[in-house]
Amino acid sequence: MKIFLKFVLAAAVLLLCGILIANGIFLYTSEWKISPVDTSISPDDTYQLKLLAIGEPDWPFGAASGRLTLSSGKNVIAKYDFRIHDDGAPIGPGSWQVAWQEEQVQVILSGSEQADEQVILSFDGKVVSTY
Repeated sequence: MKIFLKFVLAAAVLLLCGILIANGIFLYTSEWKISPVDTSISPDDTYQLKLLAIGEPDWPFGAASGRLTLSSGKNVIAKYDFRIHDDGAPIGPGSWQVAWQEEQVQVILSGSEQADEQVILSFDGKVVSTY
């Protein structure tokens, strides 16, 4: 009888641990996981701009979180976090347009349920965003 109770208790603990681990993996994937989506490199190969998706779009038809990261070599110059409202669609290569300029890079972020957002990331680290 004691062996049976120990077995049931061990099985319950293992089941609970499995549920907690599965829940943690789901939460990480849907809320915090950073996934590279697209990359643009400056014409002179000095700077790199990455479009990153953070988690998954809000369920069922919500906004998607993302980040722009401007770097030169291994040095990160600027970061900009944003949300795109695109009827629950994930952030993709079609979510942005990039124009490299002499002192900065201009990005237009687009979604079907929002006005375009213009983000200017200067090579000195300043970030300006306008709608």
